[in-house]
Amino acid sequence: MVQSILSGILSFVAEGVILFDAKGAITLVNPHASLLLDCTSDDLLGKNVDDMLTLAFDAGFLKPEESITHTLFSLGKIFTVPHGKVAYLTSRSGNRFPIFISARPLVLEDGKAGLLVFRDISNEKKLEQYKTNTAKRLSELTPFLQQTSTGDFSKAPEIPVEEDEFTELFVGLRLMIEDLQEAKIQREREQEERIATIRKTEEDRRRLVEEYSRQLEKSVEEKTQEIARSKTHIETIIENLTNGLLEYDNGFVLRRINRAAEILLGINRKEVIGKEILPKNIDKEHWQALIDVSYPALASASKKLKRTATELDAEINEVTISYPLERDLQVTTAPIIDLSTRKQQGFVKLLRDVTREKSISRSKSEFISIAAHQLRTPLSAIKWTLHMVMNGDEGPLNAPQLELLRNGYETNERMIQLVNDLLNVARIEEGRFGYEFKRNDILAVAKSVVDSVAAPARERRISVSVETPDGAPPPFVFDASKITLALQNLLDNAVKYTLPGGKVTVEIRTQGEYLDMRVSDTGIGVPKEQVGMLFTKFFRADNALRTQTDGSGLGLYLAKNVALRHGGSLEIESKEGVGSTFSLKLPLEEGRIPKDDASLDEV
Repeated sequence: MVQSILSGILSFVAEGVILFDAKGAITLVNPHASLLLDCTSDDLLGKNVDDMLTLAFDAGFLKPEESITHTLFSLGKIFTVPHGKVAYLTSRSGNRFPIFISARPLVLEDGKAGLLVFRDISNEKKLEQYKTNTAKRLSELTPFLQQTSTGDFSKAPEIPVEEDEFTELFVGLRLMIEDLQEAKIQREREQEERIATIRKTEEDRRRLVEEYSRQLEKSVEEKTQEIARSKTHIETIIENLTNGLLEYDNGFVLRRINRAAEILLGINRKEVIGKEILPKNIDKEHWQALIDVSYPALASASKKLKRTATELDAEINEVTISYPLERDLQVTTAPIIDLSTRKQQGFVKLLRDVTREKSISRSKSEFISIAAHQLRTPLSAIKWTLHMVMNGDEGPLNAPQLELLRNGYETNERMIQLVNDLLNVARIEEGRFGYEFKRNDILAVAKSVVDSVAAPARERRISVSVETPDGAPPPFVFDASKITLALQNLLDNAVKYTLPGGKVTVEIRTQGEYLDMRVSDTGIGVPKEQVGMLFTKFFRADNALRTQTDGSGLGLYLAKNVALRHGGSLEIESKEGVGSTFSLKLPLEEGRIPKDDASLDEV
């Protein structure tokens, strides 16, 4: 159960996370890690973490004594990138990119394990390179400006071969120096002529020097203003962000607040910039919302969404404020790190207004629920009307009429099933699916579901059987109606997507503290690249769409939610053209069942 819940939680983490055992075998991988490595979770699970991560520090690949597992379990140290080096990862597709990576040993109930966190820092490195290049290019101009200010025009900067944003600056400075060189030569020539003719006066010479000095001063001033404009450009971007931004020093003194944050929090920057923001200031006029986002844990309505593990943690909280308007804000708190000292220089808070997103989500669920309820009544009336006519209550029917009514009846049944699936999805999203856990006989439930699919299976000449290799499993606590729903969806799919003459088997056995129900078929299977999307809402594999055009794509989503709500899991092994095996695992101990729906992550 812990692994299942942890897997659900880590699916929301925007960084690659891998859990592995003391031998380095990968036991858990989140979707973002699969994305960075260009692999599916099935490709990674069970493989050695050092083999699957092609790591290099700068240009050299890791030596065995530098490997992750050796560092964690042999040396007992935390695995990090050595100071002054950059870690690079090569994905399966051959894409090589810089990453942040860190791993630390863990002690779990079943022994030692390792937790690895990594993320793509390509953009960070590009920004760092851009800053370094900017400083370097500007430093190249400094000696020329210094020598020019002293009247030495003998050297001019070389024009770069490749044009960039500094080319115009280099060209301008070179032209200026060349002009000054020419002016100097001209001035010396005039001086010689003045000595020769004694016609020029000292005032003329001084006026000429002053004129060129003003030109130099003007040029330098223009370049200085250009640098200042670059800084203003960054400030403008921050000021015009649609999300609010607050910057604090380590003493909670507010250093910056942008326009969006002023609007969201209903406060003027003049009131708070440079002031220490403390909880005791909550009684100050207009300060309540600022205090709530500064100290989310003390807010009256606050919920921590997730915590991103980095060298210094970044937190994401959801806070409801009532001033100046009632809003739901997502508050992300991230540290500001001095790259040279690795010390925290303060922190920033990003404020995102999620009020409309929440409202849309609630409206969507309400619409689905209302629409489904409105459809179910007339569909039920149509069902019973067709049933009466087909039974001859309104007179005898000939064979073509009966066949036509039977097709309409089956179509109506599919519509009723779709409405029920939509209602179940709405109830799951709203946390009111209504579970009733009590001790039940799982074998009786399985046989009941198998009996319900016996008729359509016989029509397609498909054998359906229940097997218990270890004997009848003991009764345990579960919701019989919900497990029936989940198993019904699995068996319906198995029969529907198995070709005539095929076989469907339900195997029930105990595995340690869990009961494992395996629904196997000899059907069309699932394409390998689409297995990861199989449990998402409304998804149907390409080959399934070609085989059966009917279907909502909600059955497996509902089945997996039922499994998770029981503290269990639903997994698949499939090969296209051969068949599929769905493994539904349920805990035998009641204590492993989550307390409520709110503890489940969305599938």
